[in-house]
Amino acid sequence: MNANPATQSPARVDMFAAFRGLWRLHWQRQLAWKRLAVQFGLMGFFIFLSWHAIPSAEFHSPKMAQDVFFGWVIGFYFLTIVPLTCLNVCGSMVREEAAANTLCFFTTRPLKRSEMFLLFYLGNAAWLQLLFAIFTVLLFGIGFLHGIPGLMKLLPLMLATQFLAIMAWSALCAMLGMAHPRYIVVGILYGLLVEIGIANIPTNIHNLALSHHIQTLLSTHSEVELMFNWTPGSMPIALLCLGAATMIFLLLGAALFTWRELLPAQAAPEN
Repeated sequence: MNANPATQSPARVDMFAAFRGLWRLHWQRQLAWKRLAVQFGLMGFFIFLSWHAIPSAEFHSPKMAQDVFFGWVIGFYFLTIVPLTCLNVCGSMVREEAAANTLCFFTTRPLKRSEMFLLFYLGNAAWLQLLFAIFTVLLFGIGFLHGIPGLMKLLPLMLATQFLAIMAWSALCAMLGMAHPRYIVVGILYGLLVEIGIANIPTNIHNLALSHHIQTLLSTHSEVELMFNWTPGSMPIALLCLGAATMIFLLLGAALFTWRELLPAQAAPEN
């Protein structure tokens, strides 16, 4: 009779099934009526402000109305509201679970911690993509109703650039959330120093800023380029840098999540 215990083969995990399960939990949390009421309330308030902030081309110069639309939708909404929302959502994605003492439920599953971090990121990024795609279409709908010219050409470019930007910003913010409990303060300082400061330096160092590459993509629309006075760059380089930055931030965030053990008391944000 063999006294040796039977060896068990390691469990094999279907990553797609794991993502579906995590997405289902995330979807249920986002669709909770209190959170949904807050999100749609803020969305409705911003749409209301946008309706009154964007002038009608019927009563104003079409060029002036177009410039105001670009400044509101690209300068304020896309380059300010969207990254700050990514910072709030993805920066807290792990710390929120740890603070609620539910992170142990995920880390005891037969998944590597790096894989779990990636699933957290994909779930939150997918929700942000859906939310801001709807938001952008609504804002462009206001522009169409106000007679803003040139929007049919800009909308697909805006949606494609927004997709890449949200993936990169979400990866950066997820990494910052793992790096420091004051991730919102750190993220705002990073944005001021890198995404605004370094991005406007007219040397190759501006390639370190995600916003520079986002501006390069949007500058393919000639009227946007003229309105913001952005220097057009190379689209392939911009795409390569955004993709590489997303991967680097994800690797750093996954490494921090693998090496660090967040306890509920340590995970509470100190913003």
